[in-house]
Amino acid sequence: MVPCQKHTLATIQLRKYNKQIGLYASSSANRGGTGVYTKRLIAGFQKAGITEVVALGAGNCGAVAKLVSEHISIPRMVKKTGFDLLHLPAFGGRAVSGVPYAVTVHDMAFMARPDWFPLIRSIYYRFHFPWVARNASVIIADSDFTVSEIRKYLGLEAHRVYLSAPQNTVDESVFRRAFNIRGDYILSTGTVEPRKNIDSLLAAWPLIKKTHPELTMVVAGRWGWGKKRTKLALSGTPGVRWVGSVPDNMLMSAFSGARLLVYPSLYEGFGLPPLEAAASGVPFVIGPSETLYEIFGSVSAGISGESPLSISQAVLDALEKRADPRSLRKFAEQFTDVKMAVDTYMTYGKAFQ
Repeated sequence: MVPCQKHTLATIQLRKYNKQIGLYASSSANRGGTGVYTKRLIAGFQKAGITEVVALGAGNCGAVAKLVSEHISIPRMVKKTGFDLLHLPAFGGRAVSGVPYAVTVHDMAFMARPDWFPLIRSIYYRFHFPWVARNASVIIADSDFTVSEIRKYLGLEAHRVYLSAPQNTVDESVFRRAFNIRGDYILSTGTVEPRKNIDSLLAAWPLIKKTHPELTMVVAGRWGWGKKRTKLALSGTPGVRWVGSVPDNMLMSAFSGARLLVYPSLYEGFGLPPLEAAASGVPFVIGPSETLYEIFGSVSAGISGESPLSISQAVLDALEKRADPRSLRKFAEQFTDVKMAVDTYMTYGKAFQ
């Protein structure tokens, strides 16, 4: 077990308000979307020259060490240091009595569709997350859609800060060699859970394969939860390679070699994979999520419905289009780590107005 480290990057002092802010950073060790968000946020503060930041509890921590750090060590340090505001970027960590906090709410799927989650997880999300949000001084959301969902389900106002993706410079050969992938492939990535609509994607695959027999479908992402048949289909469908969770560098290499990203998600707070595809110059098909349409609708190669037939048709149409990697990369350049960090930094100030 590797102990948590107090990783001091800076101590954010809002210059206008002369306040000191601590950022819970233990989620940066996660390979999921919240971990990616936290790492990029910290990197953005560094690149932006916001040199007054302390990231609390960063580093690879075992589960027990992480709990001790978040619920005992860090709160003690926060009180001793005298922080004026804490930021919970992924509902990790806990509020400290007498210290106001900001929280990032990445989506409201647990309220909109509780049936997508295991029972215990669903109950925890529906009771704990709203309590954390209602007691926050500032709520940050990933998209305008999520802002509207927070208003709808919690009656609270939030401030939108879009997420980010750096330009991808990793060569495709890294991924191809590691998994012996040859020829053209389409990519789908993300934690495997019901709202990602993987069942419909797998059902659409034979229709796609019939027209493009040379194609492989690569699915990258850890198993989250869902039906056993979904896991069996991921492992046993001809022409499908489920590679599981892979390191960031390997995932970027997978994007570099993909002919198309297929992301048929039904509900998102932001949806990092389409942005990561754009940053790689790779076209993408998105699902019917309102957030995906909000952010990526103008540049996507196709928008599918929920059904397998709709997904297959959107993918087949997209494969016939000529991609423009330069315009996709230019689109992605609007969503930088620096912009996300600066926008977040400015949003902190709303706690002191």
